[in-house]
Amino acid sequence: MKDRTREILEFAVKDFIRVGKPITSEYLYELHNFGIKPAMIRWELNDLSENGFFFQTHPSGGRFPTNKAYQFFVNELLSSENDEQSAGSDLTDSFFENNTKVMVHRISEYLEGLSVGYDLYSHEVYGSGLNDLLSHLETNAKEELVNVVKDFEMLEERLQKKSDWWKGEELWPRVFIGESPVTKSEHLSVVVGRYFCEGRDVLLFSIGPTRMDYKKSVNLFKTFTKSRTEKQKKQK
Repeated sequence: MKDRTREILEFAVKDFIRVGKPITSEYLYELHNFGIKPAMIRWELNDLSENGFFFQTHPSGGRFPTNKAYQFFVNELLSSENDEQSAGSDLTDSFFENNTKVMVHRISEYLEGLSVGYDLYSHEVYGSGLNDLLSHLETNAKEELVNVVKDFEMLEERLQKKSDWWKGEELWPRVFIGESPVTKSEHLSVVVGRYFCEGRDVLLFSIGPTRMDYKKSVNLFKTFTKSRTEKQKKQK
């Protein structure tokens, strides 16, 4: 992918997450300097749409990111340096000193969504923020809301079910767009990190709509990982 195309794709997804409105070439031209006119931006968006990154509800309207576009955006976040080192600094400072239940609640408040903690030793599950998740969903369809609530109700069973998806030397955090090992709804995305803290082996989840603030969640979880690594080095 050309650098300019990549830049247009990244800003289009970022702007859609921020404003929640379909993206047009004129909108991108007014906000960003890509060095090209709206007609050329429109051509780039058309090409990206043909490659599965955007869709339109009608030909003359703006574009919406697909899960493929969100995945591209997330991959860029995961491979880049955390440019918000102060992100969740209060949480990070006390992360390894609080019990899982307290931390899950504080993470939920910070990210304004559903947070879940799963202790891999005791098999205890803690959840907080379901109301925040439901309030941010962009669907009012009864069937979809029921599916999201069902995902929440099934979390403990799915986490405690024998599974290997979290084992091995995977890089953390990991992000699932749409269906994940613990959710089935296509309207949800999941950010998950694994942390060893004070004798506990814990999976932490941030669960939100596909138009969630990936940058805030990913940066927070990356900061937790970095903080733990630095703490381990000091203890050696």
